[in-house]
Amino acid sequence: MTRQLSGRDLLRSVREDLADYRARIEPAKLRVAVIRFLPTDTDPPEWAQRMQASRVSAEQKVRAFTHLGFAVDHVVLPGTVSAAEFAARIDACNADPAIRAVIVQFPPPARLTALVQRLDPAKDIDGLLGDRSLQRACATADGISRIVAAFDSGAIVAVVGARGFVGSGVVRLLEDRGTTVVPLDQGDDLSRAARADIVVSTAGSAHLLTPEHIRPHHRAVVDSGFSPQADGSVAGDIHPSAAGLPQNITPVPGGVGPVEMAVLMERIVRQVADSDLQSWVFPKFPYVTQRTSAARMRSTGRAPGTSSKHQAAPDHGAAPRHTQSTDKKRGGPAR
Repeated sequence: MTRQLSGRDLLRSVREDLADYRARIEPAKLRVAVIRFLPTDTDPPEWAQRMQASRVSAEQKVRAFTHLGFAVDHVVLPGTVSAAEFAARIDACNADPAIRAVIVQFPPPARLTALVQRLDPAKDIDGLLGDRSLQRACATADGISRIVAAFDSGAIVAVVGARGFVGSGVVRLLEDRGTTVVPLDQGDDLSRAARADIVVSTAGSAHLLTPEHIRPHHRAVVDSGFSPQADGSVAGDIHPSAAGLPQNITPVPGGVGPVEMAVLMERIVRQVADSDLQSWVFPKFPYVTQRTSAARMRSTGRAPGTSSKHQAAPDHGAAPRHTQSTDKKRGGPAR
């Protein structure tokens, strides 16, 4: 039976652990700015959906920082905002000593993306500035890497969407740990994910990965997708038919999104209140290795926990499926 890896439980624990810092932060009247954009009437539906995901993420950040005692400036800009006005907003945040962190929800309108580089690196707690950032990767990638760390002893990890903003950060952090990574993105054969021990998907493409890619031997599947649907629901990157196959999986919503918030809370507390704050660790859960899973499959004639219609297919001969990551510069939509 597939275990749901609750990001909400993790966030609740981190909130409790950091609650005492509020007594230091609130009297100092410190602030955080969260800037997001609205779609215009002429934007395509796909862009409007991404702006909806941005809104959900921004509201989660407001709640997280408010819990710590920060005043949050939740700035909502029209999609038609001028470059001069957006630049002035960034400059004003940089100049205000009470504002200790600034998050620009990605993606902004393409014509404004370069202006984000005006942000003071000392206030970039979400790793938006690339090589200029003081952060090794964005908060979403950091959270994903900590989830993977609970399962990655001797593992091969497939990262789908590996050239995107979040995915590239995941690859960087996992390789820093010495983890073997299989990066997959546009033009790659996604069926290779089926041979990994762990699958991470940051593609942002609804229901991209099916039972062709997700298998019962997978120790964990980390789904960072968050695609609002026309009926008001939210879809992850993992197809519902595959969500019950791996040993462990992060749900959408309620998985990676809350973990991202836990990373941001840790980072801001370390920056303003306790430079020696230790990083939280995602809890470990039992899992079966691929070798053991294969042995069980040989003895039973099918993969553990599957019905005949979900019996694992051989690794060879699977038709490739391709994707291009849509998270190129995401500030981490809530998941």
